Amino acid sequence: MSNSLQDQLRALGLAKKTPDRKKKQTSGKRARPGGHRGPDKAGPSGEMSLEKAYALKKREEKKQADDARQKKQAEDRQRRLLNNQIREIVKANRLNRDDAEVARNFLFRGRIRKINVTPDQLKALNAGELGIVYLSGGYHLLNLEALEKVQNLSADHVVALSSGDAGDASDDGEFPVPDDLSW
Repeated sequence: MSNSLQDQLRALGLAKKTPDRKKKQTSGKRARPGGHRGPDKAGPSGEMSLEKAYALKKREEKKQADDARQKKQAEDRQRRLLNNQIREIVKANRLNRDDAEVARNFLFRGRIRKINVTPDQLKALNAGELGIVYLSGGYHLLNLEALEKVQNLSADHVVALSSGDAGDASDDGEFPVPDDLSW
C-alpha cells in the first residue's frame, strides 16, 4: 500500500483534496478521541453532529418564542387601542347613576351578572331602549346610539339581553307545553 495517511484521509473526505497552505489549520478545537468531529462540521455521509443539531433546535425554539412574544404584544396593543376607543364612548354616554337601587340581573359569558339601575332605567332596559356594555371589569348602561357604536367596534363588549319570556313556545325545546294547558 503506497497510500499515505493523508491520501487515506482525503479518500474518506476528512482532508482537503488540494491543501491551500502547507501549515496545519488550527481552529482552536482539539480533535476528540475516537475521531469525532467538531460541532460545526458534517460527517462524511453529510449528517450533522449532535451539538450542531442541539444548537439549531435551541435557535429555532428561541425564534418561535420571540415570534410568540411579538404576536402577543401586538394583540395587547390592539386590545388596548380598542378598549380606549370604547372607553371614550362610554365616558361620553354612560347612564349609570350612583343612587340606583334596583338590581337588574343578566347572563354574560356564562355567568349571572348584576347592574344597579333606577326604576325608569329598568323599564327602558327591559323594553330594549337601553343596553349594557362591559369594559374593564365594569358594566355600563348606554343608550342605543352609543351601544351601536360599541357594537361596531367590538361585539364582545356588548351584553346581549334576552327579552323573551320563559313561557314562549320557542323556548320550550324538547318538552313543549300543550296549547290546552294553562299555567
